[in-house]
Amino acid sequence: MKAKKTKVILFLSAFFYAIQFYMNNKITPVGDQIAFLKYAKEFKFDYFLFGLDRYLTWSSRLLIESATLFFSVHEKFFILAAFCATILLLIGTVKLVPTLPWLPALLIFIFFPATEFLSAGSIPTYINYLFPASLLIFSLFQKNSNKNWMRVVCVIFFSFAVMQEQLAVYAFLWLGFELFVSKKANRMTNGIYFLLSVLGILSAKLSPGNGVRFAKEVVTWFPNFPNLNIFQKVGLGFLETGDKMLSISFSFVILFLIVLLIYSVHKKNIIAISLSGFVLFNIFSQKFGWNNLFGTLSGISKVARESGTFSFNITYLGAVAFYGVLLLMILYSMWLVIPDMRERVWLIYLFVIGFASRMLISLSPTLYASNTRTFLPLMISLFIITCKLLDDLYIQYTNQKKV
Repeated sequence: MKAKKTKVILFLSAFFYAIQFYMNNKITPVGDQIAFLKYAKEFKFDYFLFGLDRYLTWSSRLLIESATLFFSVHEKFFILAAFCATILLLIGTVKLVPTLPWLPALLIFIFFPATEFLSAGSIPTYINYLFPASLLIFSLFQKNSNKNWMRVVCVIFFSFAVMQEQLAVYAFLWLGFELFVSKKANRMTNGIYFLLSVLGILSAKLSPGNGVRFAKEVVTWFPNFPNLNIFQKVGLGFLETGDKMLSISFSFVILFLIVLLIYSVHKKNIIAISLSGFVLFNIFSQKFGWNNLFGTLSGISKVARESGTFSFNITYLGAVAFYGVLLLMILYSMWLVIPDMRERVWLIYLFVIGFASRMLISLSPTLYASNTRTFLPLMISLFIITCKLLDDLYIQYTNQKKV
């Protein structure tokens, strides 16, 4: 009976999650959505040819571009595809929370909010980001299945997902760790997936279309970008990421920090309570408009954004240092309260690679134009970490009640 209720929750959650993107598309059919309808006629609805053309002239995402064109034309099929992808995402993450299998079905609305994936049109943005991310999460968690057909499906899904460059880097970092610590029986599978992620990165790097797009976006979004060295680009990216993640902050970041604080209280670790509580207090202070640390840091980030450069002075380097210390406070809090050493290292590593994958935007002239969608790797990491912490909290709570 319990299993049936869980399935009902998963299916209802997947349906409502998928349908909201279709509804948003009807309310605000903007950006690439309108353009893709024109492209469909130009290419006579040859979706694969369109993907190949985009690879040569605009984007390395190839089949993702083909899928974007297809679902922009066939909106009803989009609902089905989004529903199925969400089901796969939930199936993949259920093993994270065996005692609370319905939890991911609720958290996806907070960690992957539809309202943050509208900037290029609801359907194109979903297909370029959340659709491959759902397939990626499913394949990473199911790749060692005992069923051969499932292994084949996972390889296909994973190959599609790593056509998205951020996800390719995220998968590369994820699998690099798994390859290092995995059991001998799983090493070959992890090695194959690792090589596929490398191919995804190389495809993005070698795509002629990415070069064309880069040149055009420099002119459109960031004319001074070619004049910056790598350290300045990373500095600007770090300020922008820190500003949006902490100073402005998203609901998924706030929820993660609240769960971490509750977990720290449960563990009665004063240092972790103080560190996570300090970060959370400053975020809420900023939300309420009180003068605090984040107000200053956000102001510095704004100056850097408007000037289009990163100066190596006390002001800019100090802001970077402050954001760095705040992130270390979060990571150290996790280190102090997660009991199992292997899980502790893994979850902290997940946080780091999520942040690092978002930092890839530092190398793009669209640093200030990409909006929340480029935080997707961090969303995935914090989603997984929060699920694990809540599941562990529930287990400990029920065990205490039994005693």
